[in-house]
Amino acid sequence: MISADMTVARLLEEHPEMVEVLAGYHAHFKQLRNRLLRRVMAPRVTVAQAARMAGVPTDELLLVLRRAAGEETLDPDPPPAPGASVEARRGEGRPPRALADVPEARQVRLDVREDIRRGQEPFARIMAAVKALGADRVLVLRVPFEPIPLYDVLGKRGLAHWTEQRAADDWWVWFYRSSEPIPEASSETPAADDRGVLDVRGLEPPQPMLRVLEAIERLGPGARLEVHHDRRPLFLYPQLDDRGFRHETDEPEPGLVRILIWKAD
Repeated sequence: MISADMTVARLLEEHPEMVEVLAGYHAHFKQLRNRLLRRVMAPRVTVAQAARMAGVPTDELLLVLRRAAGEETLDPDPPPAPGASVEARRGEGRPPRALADVPEARQVRLDVREDIRRGQEPFARIMAAVKALGADRVLVLRVPFEPIPLYDVLGKRGLAHWTEQRAADDWWVWFYRSSEPIPEASSETPAADDRGVLDVRGLEPPQPMLRVLEAIERLGPGARLEVHHDRRPLFLYPQLDDRGFRHETDEPEPGLVRILIWKAD
């Protein structure tokens, strides 16, 4: 059954017709008709996150999808009209105090809209900018949709965020170091241990892929990363190939998929 933690990529793999269902339900999802944009966004965004990005209740979106897929629902009433748009809720009010009057000299601007439109994965560029970000600097990221999965990843690196939507396909996100404590995610952040083993089993998508992509950035020459996964991460492999990493996968026991990753010569 379609669930809130299912990735949009898996949803569309099992139900290709959902592209038009989503596009017809809310204007935000019309961008899924773009194959290149779909390739970048879908593997990282869950149904719950997609609902948040569109500004609609998760239960409402699930009801629409399940009915379109012919899955039984407990609610006999027709799905309600889409909720209030994100435009009405993002960027309202004043920026947080930490961002007040930040001069341009302290802003590091990164526009990845064109990368995403071309179907190129911008994660490496974003993480490189974060790694080089000075303590008093602010990263200003421009993307064609709200990068909700990124909030958790960068939050674990001590960065808070403030988001503003300036156009349908133009989101500005300020990532900054706040003096206030950033709420921790509900699950611990897995990191590779001393043996170079990263266990992402049990994590909600798209966290496994994001953790792996973050971990391989720290791989030194000749180093290898061993990933323990619940399943074969079919959407991860193309990302590794694009970054010049080689990989081998085996299943030594039920419930354990082991992926060995290293930098190609």
